[in-house]
Amino acid sequence: TISRVGHKKTVSKLSMIAKSGGTPITTAEQFESDVLSTDASRPVLVFFSAPWCGPCRLSNPVVRDVMKQFAGRIDVVEVCTDDLPEVAADAGVVSIPTIQVYYGGSALDTIVGCVARNVLASAVTKILEDLGQGDPEDEEDDAGGQEGVNEEEGG
Repeated sequence: TISRVGHKKTVSKLSMIAKSGGTPITTAEQFESDVLSTDASRPVLVFFSAPWCGPCRLSNPVVRDVMKQFAGRIDVVEVCTDDLPEVAADAGVVSIPTIQVYYGGSALDTIVGCVARNVLASAVTKILEDLGQGDPEDEEDDAGGQEGVNEEEGG
């Protein structure tokens, strides 16, 4: 049996598994089609990291939580800078972890270093609002900041 706590995935050829939960980007061509496409229907959050990077490991649960919070409203991908240094360099990444949010083929925001969940969520919310895709949950939510709110899936 597979334990939910200790689940492991294997990926050949890549040094990193997308531990943030985002879709792993494995080629420069995939980055171009999944991130830089001008046909994207929603923003793409790109998490640049590497397996040896301690601050990246600390950022994994933050990215995972924001991905769940904005499920269906943003796409999340992960780029291992060890596997795709040219993609990171082309994106202007000089330090990891770096989180960039793209829409319409352009980076709209860049956050370098460890980031708190509420800060990343606020950045995503602002981008969605700027794009006219504001948060439909805000109208129903009396909690405001969402900090500490745990939504369970299923029902």
